[in-house]
Amino acid sequence: MNQLRHLAIRTEEPEKLVAFYKEAFGFREVSEGVPPAQLQESRSFHLTDGYFELAILANVPNQSPNGLYHFGIKVDDMDETARKLESFQKHVQRRPADTSFAELRVSDIDGNLMDLSVHGFLEYQPVKSAKE
Repeated sequence: MNQLRHLAIRTEEPEKLVAFYKEAFGFREVSEGVPPAQLQESRSFHLTDGYFELAILANVPNQSPNGLYHFGIKVDDMDETARKLESFQKHVQRRPADTSFAELRVSDIDGNLMDLSVHGFLEYQPVKSAKE
């Protein structure tokens, strides 16, 4: 089953937004670093509730508006998913093979960006509840 696993938010004050999510909701930090696609000195933080990942990305001038940037979906079969998407879009372009975070970047019919990946982005697994 395909799974929604990732949401990215751009902000000019990433440390402040990270502190908010950690303090207000108890999210924990699983990764910190430089966004893979950028060479600027901007920083990214990756938080989790134990299942879902929230990326807080430092925004730089002229990059994109603050707020929702994209979300990520872990898919079971990239070829099948790409075929389905092609019925909505003229062209689905795969990223280079050495891209570590997502094999496809596409948009939905309203223009919202999505990263699609078979392998996922971070190396953690969802935390199971005591009932599982």
